[in-house]
Amino acid sequence: MNVNKHQNNRTFPFVWPWRGANNEQVSLREALASRKFSYLYLLIIWGIVGILDFASTRNCSGTWQLALQCEYAFWIGNLVEAPLIFFRNLFTTMLFHNGVDHIFFVTIVGVLIIIQSYEVRFGSKETFSMFLLAYLIVGTLFGIFYQSGLSIWPKNEFIQFAFERNWMGGSLGFYFLYGAFVGSSKRPLIFLSIPFVFEFLNIYFFNIDLHISLMHTVGAMAGLATKKVMIIAGTMKSNKNQREIDLSKEISKPSFSLGKHSPK
Repeated sequence: MNVNKHQNNRTFPFVWPWRGANNEQVSLREALASRKFSYLYLLIIWGIVGILDFASTRNCSGTWQLALQCEYAFWIGNLVEAPLIFFRNLFTTMLFHNGVDHIFFVTIVGVLIIIQSYEVRFGSKETFSMFLLAYLIVGTLFGIFYQSGLSIWPKNEFIQFAFERNWMGGSLGFYFLYGAFVGSSKRPLIFLSIPFVFEFLNIYFFNIDLHISLMHTVGAMAGLATKKVMIIAGTMKSNKNQREIDLSKEISKPSFSLGKHSPK
């Protein structure tokens, strides 16, 4: 299957989970094989819920299951108090979810629409790397933002709240992949506006926490920026390789002498 990994020229960029990169019909085996990360991630997060039950954003002392998940969730305060744990947890916090609505949102919207669409087009390796990169970039960014804000405005309630709970789940990862994916579609501005409209509705109609919406929308924009940098870097590398090939061909051309031959 020959897929251009830098272009996504369909108006609607996503694909069904049972189809190929260009929405063509493929076998079930091929559909599953092209989405290894997506389905492995689903198995892991649902397996954790089955074994440990749901996590909590605040209650970390009720049971050992809650305590364990809190230990590996993302806490803003760890950036200063325990930086090694802070960065360790950036790569574990996406495994935990705090309720049925949370994990179904990640499963249906996140994995079955966004992540698997990205993976079938760009491959499992890039999808996995980008998913982890989302937490490293955005998690670190917000850690620095809130820690800096606390030092400047120590009594600000908005900033204080960021330290009072942990942050978990796979939504940041799929928002990041969403931004990376739709940025190369035929209608990037339309699709990039969707997370902002969705989060606006979440805040004003469903009373979702503003901190979450900020992470989601910043995650989408960070994904777009990261993908653009990757495309530019890939283009520059390709151009450099082509110049080297052209130069080697030029050097290897045989040279002919135009001098006169002396008669015998």
